[in-house]
Amino acid sequence: MEPKHQAGGRTGLGIFLGFLTGLLWFFLSFAALFNGVFFLLLLCLPAYALSGALLVWLFRLPPVHAAFSLVGSALPWVAWLWPATISSAGWLRSLLWPALVGASFAMSLLGARLTAARRRRTSMQPDPALV
Repeated sequence: MEPKHQAGGRTGLGIFLGFLTGLLWFFLSFAALFNGVFFLLLLCLPAYALSGALLVWLFRLPPVHAAFSLVGSALPWVAWLWPATISSAGWLRSLLWPALVGASFAMSLLGARLTAARRRRTSMQPDPALV
């Protein structure tokens, strides 16, 4: 039986790479919003899901840790952007930034949980050569 998570160098490296990847995806979505390239936003959310899945698959991170490592780098930026855009864009339009981070977290958690469930399901099936 496989342990739920592991501690060690691979876990730390996975969280660090997730942090850097999340920073890249956030700044790409930041640039897409400010430059008006909205179709790039459609690619950023699946990129978060794929990144969460890869973190669980390659580094065996728990799904919640993978999702938090991906959006953790965006939290300070959103804490600055959200109040700064309230005066120029208005209250409702400024909620786009926290909504974007929430959607990114949800997509990365979805991708990570699907991969973890797939890994659990394939590890529990008996080997057909032994039956």
